[in-house]
Amino acid sequence: MTKPKLLLVEDDKNTLDGLIKILTRSGYAASGVSSGYEALNQLSRESFDIVITDMKLPGMGGLSLLQEIKKKDESIAIIVMTAYSSIKSAVDAVKHGADEYLTKPVNVEELELVLEKLWNKQQLILQNRQLKEELKDKYKFSELVGGSPQMHRIFKMIEDVAPSTASVLILGETGTGKELVAHAIHYRSERAGKPFVALHCAALSEGVLESELFGHEKGAFTGAIQSRKGRFELADGGTLFLDELAEMSLKVQVKLLRVLEKGEFERVGGEKTIKVDVRFIAATNRNLEKEVSEGRFREDLFYRLNVISIHLPSLRERKEDIPILSNYFVVKYAKKYKKEIKGLDPEAIKVLCSHHWHGNIRELENTIERAVVLCKSDTISIDQLPEGIIPDNEYVPVIKIPIGTTLKEAEKEIIQKTLQVTNGSKQSAAKILGISTRKIEYKTKEWS
Repeated sequence: MTKPKLLLVEDDKNTLDGLIKILTRSGYAASGVSSGYEALNQLSRESFDIVITDMKLPGMGGLSLLQEIKKKDESIAIIVMTAYSSIKSAVDAVKHGADEYLTKPVNVEELELVLEKLWNKQQLILQNRQLKEELKDKYKFSELVGGSPQMHRIFKMIEDVAPSTASVLILGETGTGKELVAHAIHYRSERAGKPFVALHCAALSEGVLESELFGHEKGAFTGAIQSRKGRFELADGGTLFLDELAEMSLKVQVKLLRVLEKGEFERVGGEKTIKVDVRFIAATNRNLEKEVSEGRFREDLFYRLNVISIHLPSLRERKEDIPILSNYFVVKYAKKYKKEIKGLDPEAIKVLCSHHWHGNIRELENTIERAVVLCKSDTISIDQLPEGIIPDNEYVPVIKIPIGTTLKEAEKEIIQKTLQVTNGSKQSAAKILGISTRKIEYKTKEWS
């Protein structure tokens, strides 16, 4: 893994030379200057990832240097070094944009941990920025988001199907984005300027569904105090999308088949035949072939609908899309709730990718919205994820430690086993063990 490029600003030559020597030995590209003015001059000629500066400098102080650097380039991370007696000035520096502060004399091990943390954060910001750019074109298709091979095949199918007037059947589990596919087909067709009308059939009784689809005349039933157009009339010239089509009764299926075949129907309680020109798209989370074989769905309607079918994969079938989708929802809800959130930390992404997602994209979206609402920093961590995403029972394997094992050996065994279970996530392991993440970082560094 690459390491960040460092600029050290320290007026004590021995301290500066010593730090540069140690950091260079650890694989960092480190340069040093002795004043704030020299630092700004160096930054104007050369790019650096992280600046490590003393607070007390000749001429321009550390706080002024910090403000000047952030004014020119906010992406540069800054660590301030201060004596114990100057902690207040270090806190002021953090308020003005410093990323971390260390007390002098600097503990090199602690400095390297801080450098690693800031570099990971910078890489995450860069990755999220790139994802946002990619979402504008490569990974975003209307409101459908994904970069997996399955989604690219669906994008291609939508492009091919949209120009035609053929009926489309969209299959897939609840929450996979079936209505989004219907929208994408409509808005890429010649009917884009005409109405897109949607109706969800699952919660409607037979009578209500019939009225919603075909409309009714005044006096057709109790409560029908005036004539009303149905969804077919409202969608004339455009697209009608029926979700959860398999919930429809056999009686309504007969009437639907007639509209699909002849483009005509009568309102409930009416005699006048109404003709419409509607592009029909239907969706279901059921196996229609099984519904047909068990007599719950008409075979002739199934074949009439199944001219073109699009099967949407579940989220667990395209896990490589989870980071892309998560970032998309972070951007969406950060904007909605007016929050400055750059993205998710690697541990949170790892947890999201390992979850089963029974509710598919809808469940993921709700999870990210919740995390954005709860997030109090610029990065979402596992602390903002609901407990169900990280079930406790996944993290309780038995660790057998023989009598005679020293406390130091036992501690190492427990921490290492916990890290295995959390797929290397130090934050998750720390949460399980009830210790700080920094302690785990120190221990793993000690054992390496």
